[in-house]
Amino acid sequence: MNQISHNIRLSVVPSQDLYLMVRAGFVAQGTTLNAWCIANGLNRQTVERSLRGDRNGKVSRAVRERAVSAALKHRAATV
Repeated sequence: MNQISHNIRLSVVPSQDLYLMVRAGFVAQGTTLNAWCIANGLNRQTVERSLRGDRNGKVSRAVRERAVSAALKHRAATV
């Protein structure tokens, strides 16, 4: 059977809800937004402002995409 793969580019709208969802995504993975920021050499407040939309420059948009992508990664459950 042939398999077709599509990549859909989603636009992430910064908001307080996005910030809370990203935090929840990291908690679901057993870590925190702060731990991810430290591991990636990013200032937590900068990431927070980017997710909330207080900062919307080129670098902030890239940071926002990285954080959302990392928060959405699904780790396989071990039994």
